[in-house]
Amino acid sequence: MDTRKTILIAEPTEVLALELHAFLGDMGFSAIRAVSLKETLLTLQSQRADVLVLDAVLLEEDCDFISVIKGIEGDLPIIICAETNTPEFESKIRKQRIFFYHIKSFGIQDLQMAISNAINKL
Repeated sequence: MDTRKTILIAEPTEVLALELHAFLGDMGFSAIRAVSLKETLLTLQSQRADVLVLDAVLLEEDCDFISVIKGIEGDLPIIICAETNTPEFESKIRKQRIFFYHIKSFGIQDLQMAISNAINKL
């Protein structure tokens, strides 16, 4: 039985996946990548993921997708990564009971710490 923790990275580009590659390998985590919301849903329905790292670009200011994910995987820690922060978007996101809201300008170490914390809480 494979006990490796799996991180699903949903982003339209490979930026987060590439930045996290060494960290995930060092931690013994495996990664799955999805490039769209549809692919993210299909992946969650067919494979086990322990943490979802979701680029806010895919949400396009519509946070209802998070409710859909919570309907499929209610306990899945969701980390939202945004390029910039606005109080309105942050408020909408936090109402969805996400695990962590990461602003990319804070650096990759902030995101790595959030992933580690999400795994440790499982």
